[in-house]
Amino acid sequence: MCRSSFLGFDFSPLKPEDIGVLSGFLKRYPQQLTGYTFASLAAWNTFFHYKWIFAAPESLLISCILDSDAHPRLLQPIGQLSAELIDTLIKRAADLNYPLKIIGVSEQFLKENPAFAESFYVVEDRAVSNYLYSAQALAQLRGRKYSKKRNLISQARALYSWTCVALNRSWLDSCFEVLDSIMKEEHLVPDGMLGRELAALEYTLKHFEELQQQGLLITVDGKPVAFSIFEPINPSTVAIHFERALRSYKGLYQVINWETAKVIAEQGFEYINREEDLGDPGLRDAKLSYHPIQIIPAYELTFKK
Repeated sequence: MCRSSFLGFDFSPLKPEDIGVLSGFLKRYPQQLTGYTFASLAAWNTFFHYKWIFAAPESLLISCILDSDAHPRLLQPIGQLSAELIDTLIKRAADLNYPLKIIGVSEQFLKENPAFAESFYVVEDRAVSNYLYSAQALAQLRGRKYSKKRNLISQARALYSWTCVALNRSWLDSCFEVLDSIMKEEHLVPDGMLGRELAALEYTLKHFEELQQQGLLITVDGKPVAFSIFEPINPSTVAIHFERALRSYKGLYQVINWETAKVIAEQGFEYINREEDLGDPGLRDAKLSYHPIQIIPAYELTFKK
């Protein structure tokens, strides 16, 4: 994999061995939106072709390419943007033969960098805005608004008994068993977005420990039936990157959600980020049914040519 020039910088393709350089930097500048940990970047790298450069010692630029547009774009810059770097980026964006787009931009970034943002059209991208929940609320499920969730868990408890174990290397094959069972039960075809998500999930499982992930596995009568994978994205928040369960076990998705929330709350985290809905109405309804305390907006910036 070779370097490439973009915006006058010599970008390097993202590689597994970059974890030593990038992971610590990303942790020093934690984000509210998901997608800015090394684990997320590595898992989705095959599809978004990430490249990176330190434009300054405390300024990280990450480029990507989407299927819908062959032109490189940027993720939100991470770290500190000096006035000099802002001026450089704006001048070089003006030299491109297409309007530069920057995706996954947080409200905080816009507030902290108004001189940069004023050179772009700013549009909220609701499909990739993140759902934020109280960890305690999802762990306790108290009140009328969670009565349906409690009822489904009660039905599950009456139908079967489950065991929870923390994911580690010895349990990872069991997660693949769950995936195989889901594919067979639901007659799924691994193409399109589903294929990409499965590939990202499989990469994460294969590199679970080096990516410093956490997870939970649920078994019923010794059979693996559900799992979740998550990691802290900032000091107060854990993001749940993947969650899978066999639908043939009534209430199992509610069970894995609840059991995972209890683990996260017990670790002292205040919030759970359950990522985006990708504009899917069913996924949006499911995420809203858990009553987020905030939908964290994500913005797309387009350079004003």
